[in-house]
Parts: sequence; C-alpha cells; structure tokens
Amino acid sequence: MQHWGLNTYLYGPKDDLKHRLLWREVYSPEEEGQLRTLIVEAKSRGLKFVYALSPGQDIVFSSSCDLTLLKRKLRQVSDLGCQAFAILFDDIDHSMCQADSEAFSSFAHAQVTVTNEIYRFLGEPPVFLFCPTEYCGSLCSPSVSKSPYLQTVGEDLLPDITVVWTDEECEYCPDRALSAALRDWMEELNQPLQAGRQSTRADQRSSATASRCKTPDRSDCPSTLRGTSTVAKLPVFPLNSSSPPSSPTKVNGDREAQDGEKKRSNQSSQPNHQPPGSRPGAPPGGGRGQKAQSRGVCGGKGLLSESQVRLLVGLHYLPHEHGPSAQKLLQDLTWLKTNCHLVGTNSKKAPPQKIDEWRGRASRFLSLCEDIAQLHCSVVGGANRAVLYDLYPYVWDLRNMALVAKAFICWLELYRMVRQLHLRTQGGQESSIAHPDIIGDRCLGPCLALCPEYSFILEDELGVCGCVLGILDVRSFAKRCQASWMPAMRDKYPHKGGNTHPNTQDLIQLMEEDQGEYPDSLLYHFPSQLRLDALPELVDISVSRTLLTALLTALKANASYLDTRVVLILSPDGKKANNSFKLT
Repeated sequence: MQHWGLNTYLYGPKDDLKHRLLWREVYSPEEEGQLRTLIVEAKSRGLKFVYALSPGQDIVFSSSCDLTLLKRKLRQVSDLGCQAFAILFDDIDHSMCQADSEAFSSFAHAQVTVTNEIYRFLGEPPVFLFCPTEYCGSLCSPSVSKSPYLQTVGEDLLPDITVVWTDEECEYCPDRALSAALRDWMEELNQPLQAGRQSTRADQRSSATASRCKTPDRSDCPSTLRGTSTVAKLPVFPLNSSSPPSSPTKVNGDREAQDGEKKRSNQSSQPNHQPPGSRPGAPPGGGRGQKAQSRGVCGGKGLLSESQVRLLVGLHYLPHEHGPSAQKLLQDLTWLKTNCHLVGTNSKKAPPQKIDEWRGRASRFLSLCEDIAQLHCSVVGGANRAVLYDLYPYVWDLRNMALVAKAFICWLELYRMVRQLHLRTQGGQESSIAHPDIIGDRCLGPCLALCPEYSFILEDELGVCGCVLGILDVRSFAKRCQASWMPAMRDKYPHKGGNTHPNTQDLIQLMEEDQGEYPDSLLYHFPSQLRLDALPELVDISVSRTLLTALLTALKANASYLDTRVVLILSPDGKKANNSFKLT
C-alpha cells in the first residue's frame, strides 16, 4: 500500500470472525500480538490503520450488556495502539427486535444512538467512520433525498463522525483494475519466501533485488533462501493429497538447495509414491506424449507467469460471480455435453462442419484443462513457498476438477479414445487411417449402441488406458446386431463406389465373426460375456479388478447368472498376461 501511494487501511477481513460474526468476543493474547504488529507496521509506513467492527447482524441496540461488550472490544483494540475506528451497519436487515422497537423510534435512531455513545466513549478520535445500511443510491428508500433513514442519520449523528458512502457514478473498470493489480502482485508472488517464516528488513531488501532478476532459475540473484541459518522444518506432505509439499529444512547455498530438490525428486519417483493405478513415468500434470513430458513435472523454482495468475483469478473470482476463465469453461462444457450426439455412434448423420466444430471446441477445452493442471505444477514448483501454502488447497481442487472435466469430454467422444488405445497397442501405427471410426465400430460400436450401460472406459492423466465391455444376454445381443448393427455397418462401409475404405470387407467379416455362434448348452449356464482390454504398462492389477467388479455388479443387478470363475487378464495382443485372479 505504501508502494502504491495509499494512506489508509480499513481493517475488516471476513476471515476474522471476531470482526462480524463473533464481534462480542475479545482477542486472545496471540491475536492481540498479531493485531498490534499490524497496527505498528502500518504506522511505520505512514498508513492510518482504521479498525472496523460490524455488530449489526445481531446486536440488541437497547441492551446495556451488548453496549458494554461493544465498548470492551473497542477498548481492547484501542489499548493495542489503534487510534481510528469504524462502525459498519451495511448489508443487514432493517427490522428490529421487540425491545429495540420499544426503545427507539426507528432503525436509524437506534444505530445513531449507539454510534454516538461509542464515539464519546473512545474519546472522540479524529477518525471515526459510520457506514449506514443505506450506503448507496440504489439502497435508499424511496430515494436519496427522500429517505427517512438518511434524514435521521443527517440530523442526529454527531458532526465529526464521517459517513461512508459509495458513489455509483464513479467510472470504475474492473478489467483495468485487475490488470494493474496483477502487475503489482507478480512481484509479491515470485519472492522466494519460506512458509511460516517472518521476513526481516534485510530479507525484504534482498527479495526486492531477487524479484528484478530476469532468469527463471535465479542463479545469479541474491534471495532470502541464501545466506540464512536454519529454516524451521516443515511437515512433509505427498503431492497426491490436499496438503502442500514441504520445503527443504536448511538452505545455505546452491548445492544444498539442489541436493534438497534432487532428494525430493528421487522420493517422488519411487513406486510407493505413485497414485494407485498410475503408469510408470506418467506426469502428474496432464497432457500426452512429449508435451506431457515437458509440461507435467512439478518441480524447480520457477516464476508464475501473469497469464497463470490471471487464470487463477478468473477461476476463483468472486463468491457469487465467475471470472472469464470459469465462464468459458462452464459454457464450453455445457455446449460439448449438449452436442455430444455429433460425435456419437450415429455421427455419420451429422454435418461434417458440425463434427469439426465439436472437436475444435473440445480440443480448446482440453487445452484449458491442461493449463489448469500446469498452474498447479507452477504453484508447487514456485519460489514463494508461503504463497504455495496459502494457495495449495485451491489449486489442488482446481487441478482435480479440471482432470475430471477433461476425462468427461474425452468420454463423450469414445471412438477417439478407443482408436488411441488401438494405436498405442499397435506401436503407433495406423492400419485403417482411411476412416477414423473403423476401430471404434468394431471394438466398441455394437456394445455402445445396443448395451451402453455395460461399457466402461478407463483413463488416466495420459489418456485412455483400458476398457471393459459387457453383454448381458449373448443370444439376444447377437440377434439385435444382425438386425440393426450389421446393416448399418454395410451402409457405412460399402463394398463398391467412391467411398470404399481399405479392408472394409475384412472388417465386416470380422464384425460378424465377433458375434460368433455359441452352443446352447454353454449359453444356458453362461449367458453373459465380457471383454477386457488394458495397456501393458498399467501395472496395478487392482485397477483392472475394480473395472471388472463395476461391470460384474451391473450385470448381476440385471439378473445375469454369475458364478465363481478364474478370469485370465489378457494383454491387447491376446496373449496371456502374468496375472490372474478369482472374481465372485
């Protein structure tokens, strides 16, 4: 505030419950110490500290007990060195209790009477503010000039008490104000400060020097991480929890800092630190392939960019208003969900330009989800550990919600996911590039079209990594395929004409063979069928077991005759894998 040229700080934070909800309670010795420090620091920087109290929600104006408690609370703050005060009656109900209705002629009269008495009790301080319930033109009834409430305030409030008023005609641009605030905030966010540590004057000077450094690694800039003695050891939290990671215990130079980072890096790479079901080498931040390798790692001591901070602000904007980033996410998510039929099993009937629009918007949506995951990584790997501890619960929730939204959008376009699974099992070689739906039509199409309630897709942060498909009644399913699915496939992949695709007749033949003919004696005892595909690098068998359990539960709920059998997990090439287990 001193840097911005401001001269007054009005204290009224909503996270201080004793400012509004618990206004009757005095501060504890620890809270007194914090408040005294704030008052002294403001005074040393030429800022007038104004302590505000908001008792209007439940105060009984006619109660001598409430008035005594109000005086006691303000006297406590006055004894801490505060010399300026404010009584706030904004955003409260105009109604009065029975006792106040009998004691005062109006709501305004009750407020003014208490305010005047508190002002005199505090010795008529030079700065004493009063915020009325009608604090702007839109709240005045029936108007500013005819409001009985404001008339009473104007007549009865002591003349040296200043009235707080919002000028609605002031030209204020939120976007310009946000941009200006972000530019100033960037310097604060990227200061290399440790969590839970009070910075000294020397630290502030060196931090100011460090913030002017242009190199992300800060290797040639002084900082508060160097030349210090011992930083209090912080608890170690895993990165897959809602608690922030730890900082190094002691940092006395580049070597020790690097050793600390290397140690944490080695720890995080151990198998027992991986989330269940994750694949070896999978980055925690989303994305695929080389892009994921370069962006997903949460490490280092880098700088948060202004675009990342703007993204964070846009997602956590106001309690009852979404910022631009959140609005865009919600709008795109709604549109993609509403129009997912464009890329469904019958997408061949949709105009190509509409399909391209869906996939384009989906691509941009997934990119924004990856930006959110990268924001989490940047906060975790940022230089300011104090900011990390403040923001971590929020960015962790954002990351998880973004990953869920990303998975949901990918699920809407199942064919692309199954095609990606096929490509990865084939080593990235596409054998049917002429038409992107061929793989999906064979592997997933019949089950998705005829019994979607028994189709489950498994995806992690790198993308689709498995699926399980179930058929409740194989006999009736085969009849339905011959009656509806196979004719649709023959129309989609004609044998003759300009739309002929390579190997389409082989595909049709394979689709018919997939349905097969099973002996009645077998189907009598085992009427259901399932197929499980999983990537070889999915090393945690419990994930496949959970996937199968979900399908078997759905089949059993619909009267399938399930028995205890040994189920062999097959790799995508059809070979027997190294694991098997019993399912009941």
